[in-house]
Amino acid sequence: MKFALVYAYDPVQAGPGHGEIDEWVDLVAALEAAGNLVHESGFHPAGQAQTVMVRDGRSQVRAGTVIGAGTTVAGYIEVEVADENAALAWAERVPTARYGQVEVRRIVEY
Repeated sequence: MKFALVYAYDPVQAGPGHGEIDEWVDLVAALEAAGNLVHESGFHPAGQAQTVMVRDGRSQVRAGTVIGAGTTVAGYIEVEVADENAALAWAERVPTARYGQVEVRRIVEY
Protein backbone atom coordinates (compact mmCIF):
# COMPACT_ATOMS: atom_id res chain seq x y z
CA MET A 1 0.00 0.00 0.00
CA LYS A 2 1.21 3.49 -0.80
CA PHE A 3 0.65 6.49 1.43
CA ALA A 4 1.53 10.16 1.25
CA LEU A 5 2.79 11.69 4.48
CA VAL A 6 1.99 15.37 3.90
CA TYR A 7 3.69 17.59 6.43
CA ALA A 8 2.50 21.09 7.29
CA TYR A 9 2.81 23.72 9.99
CA ASP A 10 1.74 27.23 10.94
CA PRO A 11 4.85 29.44 10.71
CA VAL A 12 3.29 31.96 13.10
CA GLN A 13 3.23 29.29 15.82
CA ALA A 14 6.51 27.45 15.19
CA GLY A 15 8.84 26.22 12.50
CA PRO A 16 11.85 24.13 11.68
CA GLY A 17 14.53 24.16 14.34
CA HIS A 18 18.29 24.06 14.43
CA GLY A 19 19.64 20.66 13.46
CA GLU A 20 16.42 19.51 11.81
CA ILE A 21 18.14 18.85 8.49
CA ASP A 22 20.13 16.07 10.14
CA GLU A 23 16.86 14.54 11.39
CA TRP A 24 15.46 14.59 7.85
CA VAL A 25 18.58 12.93 6.47
CA ASP A 26 18.31 10.23 9.14
CA LEU A 27 14.59 9.69 8.46
CA VAL A 28 15.10 9.32 4.71
CA ALA A 29 18.01 6.93 5.32
CA ALA A 30 15.82 4.84 7.65
CA LEU A 31 13.00 4.74 5.09
CA GLU A 32 15.45 3.67 2.38
CA ALA A 33 17.02 1.01 4.60
CA ALA A 34 13.57 -0.39 5.41
CA GLY A 35 12.65 -0.44 1.71
CA ASN A 36 9.67 1.85 2.34
CA LEU A 37 10.71 5.06 0.57
CA VAL A 38 9.08 5.75 -2.78
CA HIS A 39 9.73 9.49 -3.03
CA GLU A 40 10.38 12.46 -0.77
CA SER A 41 10.28 16.13 -1.61
CA GLY A 42 10.00 19.42 0.20
CA PHE A 43 8.36 22.48 -1.29
CA HIS A 44 9.61 26.01 -1.79
CA PRO A 45 7.77 28.68 0.28
CA ALA A 46 4.02 28.99 -0.26
CA GLY A 47 4.48 32.59 -1.42
CA GLN A 48 6.15 31.22 -4.54
CA ALA A 49 3.21 28.95 -5.38
CA GLN A 50 0.72 29.45 -8.17
CA THR A 51 -2.86 28.27 -7.70
CA VAL A 52 -4.89 27.20 -10.73
CA MET A 53 -8.67 27.03 -10.71
CA VAL A 54 -11.03 26.28 -13.59
CA ARG A 55 -14.58 27.58 -13.25
CA ASP A 56 -17.19 27.46 -15.98
CA GLY A 57 -14.49 26.43 -18.46
CA ARG A 58 -12.26 29.42 -17.70
CA SER A 59 -8.83 29.12 -16.10
CA GLN A 60 -7.71 31.47 -13.39
CA VAL A 61 -4.19 31.57 -11.98
CA ARG A 62 -3.47 33.27 -8.65
CA ALA A 63 -0.15 33.89 -6.97
CA GLY A 64 0.29 32.04 -3.69
CA THR A 65 -1.54 29.20 -2.05
CA VAL A 66 -5.14 28.86 -0.92
CA ILE A 67 -4.70 25.60 0.97
CA GLY A 68 -5.39 25.96 4.70
CA ALA A 69 -5.12 29.65 5.39
CA GLY A 70 -2.16 30.21 7.69
CA THR A 71 -0.80 26.70 7.18
CA THR A 72 2.32 25.97 5.18
CA VAL A 73 2.26 22.64 3.39
CA ALA A 74 6.00 22.06 3.43
CA GLY A 75 6.29 18.79 1.51
CA TYR A 76 5.51 15.12 1.42
CA ILE A 77 6.99 11.68 1.64
CA GLU A 78 5.54 8.81 -0.36
CA VAL A 79 5.96 5.46 1.34
CA GLU A 80 5.07 1.92 0.38
CA VAL A 81 4.23 -0.11 3.46
CA ALA A 82 2.21 -3.14 4.53
CA ASP A 83 -0.66 -1.20 6.07
CA GLU A 84 -1.91 2.10 7.48
CA ASN A 85 -0.40 1.42 10.91
CA ALA A 86 3.06 1.27 9.34
CA ALA A 87 2.41 4.57 7.54
CA LEU A 88 1.30 6.15 10.82
CA ALA A 89 4.45 4.92 12.54
CA TRP A 90 6.62 6.60 9.89
CA ALA A 91 4.52 9.79 10.14
CA GLU A 92 5.32 9.99 13.86
CA ARG A 93 9.02 10.19 12.94
CA VAL A 94 8.62 13.18 10.60
CA PRO A 95 10.28 16.13 12.41
CA THR A 96 7.45 18.50 11.45
CA ALA A 97 5.03 16.43 13.56
CA ARG A 98 6.55 18.03 16.69
CA TYR A 99 5.43 21.57 15.80
CA GLY A 100 2.92 21.00 13.00
CA GLN A 101 1.09 18.01 11.65
CA VAL A 102 1.51 15.14 9.23
CA GLU A 103 -1.52 14.07 7.24
CA VAL A 104 -1.46 10.41 6.19
CA ARG A 105 -3.35 9.78 2.95
CA ARG A 106 -3.62 6.54 1.05
CA ILE A 107 -2.60 6.92 -2.58
CA VAL A 108 -4.86 5.61 -5.33
CA GLU A 109 -3.11 2.94 -7.35
CA TYR A 110 -4.58 1.99 -10.71
